Amino acid sequence: MSVEPASWTQAEREAFYARRASRNRALGILLFTLVALFFGITVVRMTGQVKNAPDAPATAAKPA
Repeated sequence: MSVEPASWTQAEREAFYARRASRNRALGILLFTLVALFFGITVVRMTGQVKNAPDAPATAAKPA
């Protein structure tokens, strides 16, 4: 396969587009997974802050 796209055959061009589409799908899935992970971490951290807020009653065990 030549580096110059204008000289590619139809089969080479179709193979290139198929690889590019596959790569784009993989990157899209990776990006979506990272966004979901960051969103989940943010939600967990925010709910943890609400539970440990100063106005909340203490739930820690009392020293013996």
